[in-house]
Amino acid sequence: MLADTRILVTRPRGQAETLLVALREAGADVLHRPTLEIIPLTPAGPAFATPPQWCVFISPNAVDQGLPHLPQDWREHARMAAVGPGTAAALAAHGLAAAVAPRQGGGADDLLAEADFSPQPHERVLLIRGEGGRQRLQQALRARHVEVAEWAVYRRQRPVGVLDIPPDWLHSRLAFTIVTSVAGLENLLGMAGPGALEWLLKSRLITVSDRVARVAQDAGFDRPVVAAGADAQALTDAVIASRQEQT
Repeated sequence: MLADTRILVTRPRGQAETLLVALREAGADVLHRPTLEIIPLTPAGPAFATPPQWCVFISPNAVDQGLPHLPQDWREHARMAAVGPGTAAALAAHGLAAAVAPRQGGGADDLLAEADFSPQPHERVLLIRGEGGRQRLQQALRARHVEVAEWAVYRRQRPVGVLDIPPDWLHSRLAFTIVTSVAGLENLLGMAGPGALEWLLKSRLITVSDRVARVAQDAGFDRPVVAAGADAQALTDAVIASRQEQT
């Protein structure tokens, strides 16, 4: 399906292996160059005196880094929500089911659009997230008079150095670049030298949200493709569908 197709994957180490395997099994030549490093953080103490009604996970990293800090009674009594299918899959990998998670996309607006995600005024919601980031979900919940606490459980960091692309790759056509976050995209562009940047922008970018796609298009990528989800299968399916359109 993807024979003679060169693909650059930029996901962090430890989070790309399933995708790399899926793409290679489909016949692609894959280069993995992480543009984000995930640095664990310890949340600053208990968020509430008693279990919240909801624990909301903002990303798969929030699940992996946040669950070790979550008291057992909170896991048992709070409803778990995920901002997208990839985050819900990360919860499932830890033996927890998301009570609410969008089937596609991944972000605050996707979760807020879910009818079953309906924290009531004065209920308690714990947001488990990375350091920094948008405040869309927090603002929307507080506007409903929901009590919101936040745990920052990881920091996204740009890797040291420039984008290391083998010469034989730079002198061949790159078919696809896979980027799954705005931070990863910004780091990718910042790490690429002039020659590598021109090479990258000629590829078709595959991503996981309209927001990343808009930033990519503004940066010069032509018609970025938004996959149906952030998991390896959804990204691989998006690459295959785009490849078939090109032939």
